[in-house]
Amino acid sequence: MPPRTLVLFDIDATLLDTQDAGVVAYEMAGAKVFGVAFSFTNVPLHGRLDSENYADAVRRHGLGIDHAQHVDAFKSAYATALEKVAEDRGGFEACPGIVPLLEFLVGLPDVQVGLLTGNWEHTGRFKIRAAGLDDSIFGCNAFADHGEHRDELVPVARHHFQSMHGAAPRRIIVIGDTPRDVQCATAGNAESIAVATGVFDTDALEETGADLVVEDLLLTATLLEFLRR
Repeated sequence: MPPRTLVLFDIDATLLDTQDAGVVAYEMAGAKVFGVAFSFTNVPLHGRLDSENYADAVRRHGLGIDHAQHVDAFKSAYATALEKVAEDRGGFEACPGIVPLLEFLVGLPDVQVGLLTGNWEHTGRFKIRAAGLDDSIFGCNAFADHGEHRDELVPVARHHFQSMHGAAPRRIIVIGDTPRDVQCATAGNAESIAVATGVFDTDALEETGADLVVEDLLLTATLLEFLRR
């Protein structure tokens, strides 16, 4: 029997904690490619796509160039910088509860696990491996490479699922730590679990209208009941 439920995970502050390693790597890559370290002071990065953050940085720093013409060079420099940051820090840390939760979901025959993330695919998968997690279990995914805004990503993941399994999923559940994760789930006619392992607390996440709000992804009865519906 093919899976009927697609569970999509955000990466940063949902699967793992990089302590803003991505921002540090952005700054290093900006210096490498453009000769200026990108500054993101007072810029709300959480929940946005890497491509959005990169394009915004080029505009805000007045570089007077077409960001699209330099994106490949920037992505390469960013990947190198991120690997250096991870090496210096001894890798990244998986978020509380994520390892047993993934083991539980992968063991369910009617569940497909995937990613819905603002990360570019190459560096997003690197972050997962740097946190000691197996990125190969995520077989149905939507990355920053697949759209210009997060709201475009649930349909991408749904299409991938249908191509893999011959039918659309009965349920799609987006799990993330920001209001943008909830927003993209709503836009894509999916359900949402908002987890307060990032910068937003449960009160802020409750205001998003998420279907379920939790402190973390430990295997509580509430979380398991929601996933097993």
